[in-house]
Amino acid sequence: MIVRSQQDLEKRIAVKFTNTELLTRALTHCSHSTSHMERLEFLGDAVLGLVIAEHLHDLFPDEAEGQLSRLRAGLVRKESLYKVAQHWNLEAYLQVGDGERSAQGVKSTSIIANAVEAVIGAVFKDAGWRVAQTLILKAWQPLLKNMDVSDARDAKSHLQEYTQAKAWGLPVYKVCDLGINHKPRFEAECWIKNKLCGAGFGERKKVAELNAAQQALLSFGGEVDT
Repeated sequence: MIVRSQQDLEKRIAVKFTNTELLTRALTHCSHSTSHMERLEFLGDAVLGLVIAEHLHDLFPDEAEGQLSRLRAGLVRKESLYKVAQHWNLEAYLQVGDGERSAQGVKSTSIIANAVEAVIGAVFKDAGWRVAQTLILKAWQPLLKNMDVSDARDAKSHLQEYTQAKAWGLPVYKVCDLGINHKPRFEAECWIKNKLCGAGFGERKKVAELNAAQQALLSFGGEVDT
């Protein structure tokens, strides 16, 4: 497999590096050289997480923290990184040791996925936050479009299954309409076995209940007393 030039990758991701050494390092595995991607990978992981977190925070203003965390986790996991790597054809630009490459290409999909974070870290170091943010949101657009929001919003179903498995009965939701001048308008409480286990707010009653259910789920490090 022929390793392609970095200039081709710059065109593919629409980023022109000032310090091309950063990109070289981002594309180099530790099996190939002592000047490798791992530190940039560490940095890129943090930048990616923050960009996705900010985007989800703004996209879903009524969602609870736990729901946003699950969506973010799905978007930054190795499988998602590998999909971006495939779109960038990133494998063709990687420098790895002979032991990590076969006739078919790089043996480990983890190396290819990790290189995405390293490239993001390199872009951040070379061009700053806005360029890195633009790169990420463009690359993740198909994943954001197709993400399964319904699972993150189904906290009530998860909670009901949990309480039934524990033989605690069904959760009870008490919703208070705070009035049209309040933002958010609704406040919901989730009660299980006559104990308040979670509270949530939302512009709609359903959203408030879902947020309350999510808080109840998160609280079950300390379960409802039996």
